[in-house]
Amino acid sequence: MLIGTRPGAAAPGGLTAPDHLRVAGLGKRFGAASVLDDLSLTVARGEFVSLLGPSGCGKTTLLRLIAGLMRPDRGSIVVGGAEITRLPAHRRNIGVVFQNYALFPHLTVAENLAFGLRAQGVPRREQAARVEEALALVRMGEHAGKPVTALSGGQQQRVAVARALVVRPSLLLLDEPFSALDRKLRDTMQVELKGLLREVGITAIFVTHDQEEALVVSDRIAVMNAGRIEQLADPVTLYRQPATLYVLDFVGRSTRLAGRVAESRGGGLVVETALGRLRARGSYLPGSPVVAAIRPEAILLDPAAEEGLAARIADVSFLGSRVQLHLDLPAGGPDRGMVELARLPEGLAPGRPVRLAFPEAEVMVFPAP
Repeated sequence: MLIGTRPGAAAPGGLTAPDHLRVAGLGKRFGAASVLDDLSLTVARGEFVSLLGPSGCGKTTLLRLIAGLMRPDRGSIVVGGAEITRLPAHRRNIGVVFQNYALFPHLTVAENLAFGLRAQGVPRREQAARVEEALALVRMGEHAGKPVTALSGGQQQRVAVARALVVRPSLLLLDEPFSALDRKLRDTMQVELKGLLREVGITAIFVTHDQEEALVVSDRIAVMNAGRIEQLADPVTLYRQPATLYVLDFVGRSTRLAGRVAESRGGGLVVETALGRLRARGSYLPGSPVVAAIRPEAILLDPAAEEGLAARIADVSFLGSRVQLHLDLPAGGPDRGMVELARLPEGLAPGRPVRLAFPEAEVMVFPAP
């Protein structure tokens, strides 16, 4: 085993695994622009956490600060109980897999892996054994003598991961390592990477702007916005219980309806929208402007139903394993509608009126922006 068995999120006896990475009050500015604003984050030993957000939200800057490739203006970074905020990158024992892999094109696969071991002063005989072990872990042993330029994109990605792991880092950082791969290969590599990191038991931080990628690989996801973390949660909680409208919009799709609270009692709400009244759970004062949201898979369609919210099909998108129905909703505000189905029921086509029904528990309510 290259790194050791994975401790996991829970220790024996139900105790939470200790924090391996602790970022506290981190701030970074470039001129007048604040890129990170008093950001704090803890990651348990053996945990896989993704930083998810659009370009410019600060996720790559945070990764580079942890790696030691730039210095923070304020705040602290602790890995494995050791303060590393001011340590240079080469003394942090952190592995990094870059977006473009940063492999040495003039070296073979094995030589790429051995490079970091030589820098650590590892004896030559041990170098060979550790390179062989790391390549076997990513199923690239038969390619050890090949130049990296002769490899496919997926093979180069495996070599980049093996090169980061062979030095036995205390933390692994991955900066959008699948961005250069096609969709099908990316899906395969996501599952492989998740399994590999669980096997070796390493703590990892993964940067991505792809929500589906984050949902697939992560134990927890930190959704970032303008240098801050909007929500940090496991994938199921993040999708089903987004803390803000920003998280709702960035993770998954939804039908959104602007409205106003008509009734509020006992933890239940009645929200008046342009399509009609709907019931939801929540606590808002009557008259409060809100946005109600429903995930597309929670919506049922019945053109003949007498109850439910009325809408009209605007367009139909066939996506192979599912069909998306885009709905005409009243103009103005954030209103938009979409339903996802495994297959298109007969008779449903653009221009047809439909009624939307959904369980009260599936309606999420947020303060209007």
